[in-house]
Formats: sequence, C-alpha cells, structure tokens
Amino acid sequence: MGFQEYIAAREFLGTIGQPVITYILIISLFQGIFSILYLIKKNNRYYDYLIKCLYISTGLYLIGFVMLAWFHIQIYNTVLIEYPVALRQMIPVENSRFAIPLWIESEKLYFWAMCASIFALTVTKRKDIMSFLSVILSIFSVVVYFFSNPFKDPLPIVNGEITQWYALFSSNDMRIFEMAGTLYGRITYYYNSTYMWTHPPMLFIAYASLIITFAACVYMLFKKDRLYDEIAYRYAKIGYILLTTGMLIGYPWAIEAWKDSAWWWDPKISGSIMMWVLYSAYLHSRIYVSKGKMWKTTAYLGIICFASLIFTYLLTYIVPGIHSLVQP
Repeated sequence: MGFQEYIAAREFLGTIGQPVITYILIISLFQGIFSILYLIKKNNRYYDYLIKCLYISTGLYLIGFVMLAWFHIQIYNTVLIEYPVALRQMIPVENSRFAIPLWIESEKLYFWAMCASIFALTVTKRKDIMSFLSVILSIFSVVVYFFSNPFKDPLPIVNGEITQWYALFSSNDMRIFEMAGTLYGRITYYYNSTYMWTHPPMLFIAYASLIITFAACVYMLFKKDRLYDEIAYRYAKIGYILLTTGMLIGYPWAIEAWKDSAWWWDPKISGSIMMWVLYSAYLHSRIYVSKGKMWKTTAYLGIICFASLIFTYLLTYIVPGIHSLVQP
C-alpha cells in the first residue's frame, strides 16, 4: 500500500462520484421547478413530485457521502508519512497517517447541503414551507455542483501535500525536514484533531437546521400564523444549541493550535460571535412576538440572522485570516 494505491483510489472516487453529483444536480433542478409550479398553481400533483425528488436527491447525497467516507478510509490505509530517522523518536506513530474528517475543503458545502436535505424531510407536511425550502435546496445543489464539487478534484490541498511529500521523499531532498514539520502540525492540530471531528460538523448541522428557521420567518412576514413561529423557534433551538456547543468546542482548539497567534481577531471568529449574538436576540424577541408589531420584527430578525450566517460562512473565502483560504 502506498502512493500509487492512493492515486488509484482518488481517480476511482472521481469516476464513480461524478455521475452521482450530476444526478443530484438534475433531480434538484426538477425539484426546484416542481416547487415553483406548486407555489404558482397550488396543484398537489406538483407537490408530490417535488417530495419524490427530495427523497431521491437526499438518498443520492447520502450515497455520495458514503463514497467520500470510503476515500478517506483509503487515504488512512494507503498514505504513511515516514518521517526522517532524526524525527521519528519525537513524533508518535498515530501522527503518521491522515485521519481526515468529511467536512473539509470542497466537502464542507456538500456536507451542509446533505444535512439541509435531511432536515427538509422533517417538514414535508408543511407544503408552504417545504415548497420554499425546495427552491433553496435546488439552488444549494447548483452551487455545490459548480463551485464545491468534492468529486471533480478530491481534496486538492491534501492531495498537494501528499504528492509533495512523496516527491521529496523519493528524491532525498533536504526540504523534507521542513515538510515533515509542516505535515506534523497539519496532521496533529487539524486533520487528526478531535476538535476537527466535532467542531465543524456541529456548526454545519446547526446551519442546516437554521435554514428551516429562515424559511418559516419569511412566511411569517406574509401570514400571521402561530405555527410558522413555532416551526421557526423549534429549529432555531436545535441550531442555537449546536452553534453554541460548536463554538465552545472551538475555543480550546484555537488555544492549542494557534497559541502563538492573535486568533481572537480572526474575521471568521468575529463574524461567528456576531451571528451568535443575533440568534440570541432572535430567541429573546419571541417573548414579545404576540405584542404589537413584534411579529414582523421577530420575522425580520430571523431573516437577518440567516443573512449573517451566510456572511460568516463566506468570510472564509473573501477576507484574510486564520480560517481563511485568502492569503493576506
């Protein structure tokens, strides 16, 4: 087992995974079309079609997720970082393999979309909210396919690190000592970290739950139905608990991994705190939802919260920082 086996597994993932995500895109587009037709014509036949599409697309997301899990297992089994002899006594054996979670690089948006589809299945009895959610999910699938396709170029950053390591190792290049230090840090504090296996998925599952809160708040603007508020609140509680827990778990991880950096000024962290404060305000505003104009105020606040969530996610791609993919 080695580099060639890893390359073969990567190519195989692309071969079998690309058709799956293509089918997800096609089914999701039909789902969006049926949703719009239902919203316009209120024909239950279109609603039945969109629900069938939702079940199929969610199933395909889960199949693709299993494929990604298989690939991660192959990385763990085939790639072994054989550190130079001078470093082996200082580096534990468990830090020689990549135990990579399934929500990094282009996989994280896929994971979010999959969780959102699963959450959507829990509100299929609410045709109004479900039809609006289906349009959002359809757009989500388009974004995943064109901008965050995990099968088109699987884990490009990880692949670059592995490829560079084997190239240096086979040529006895002295830069291998520098690369060994870099990989040790990446494996220890990022890929194999317990925090990486708990902090991000909690946030993405929270985000998926809060999409339903957003959809219910939109409907609250047009119809004063207590049920919309109850749905929005129910999923906001789930999202808020996961969001809070995930952020708290991220704190000791930041201290361990970035102790020599001013990580508390990171834009993504600042944005996350802002989002958490807004959702705290939303949950508190519900105490007065039945008074005067607070119904619409609460709805607007729920929508603003979701806008802050999207903004916080995009900070990774538009603003330099510790979390960011943008170089300062």
